[in-house]
Amino acid sequence: METTAVSFLDALGSTVFRFAAICFIALNATAAVAVVMTRSRRIVDFWIPKLLVADGILIGTGLGVPLVAGLAKFGVKALSAMTGGGAALPD
Repeated sequence: METTAVSFLDALGSTVFRFAAICFIALNATAAVAVVMTRSRRIVDFWIPKLLVADGILIGTGLGVPLVAGLAKFGVKALSAMTGGGAALPD
């Protein structure tokens, strides 16, 4: 049970980080292309606040979910060690 939970948490953290990084790059590249193609100051004024919110959500998700998954992994390993099911130190 411990190895299944730990491997799931490892996969979850890395998958969410990768997805958030790809979305961050795609979103900002699309915004940059739109600004360069249209050269419209109006687009910049309208979309920058929304872009910053989306960037903040992606950065928070991309860093927060792997952090929480890592902490949960340590918790699973500690609980397993306390019940006699495995080693106390993480891999």
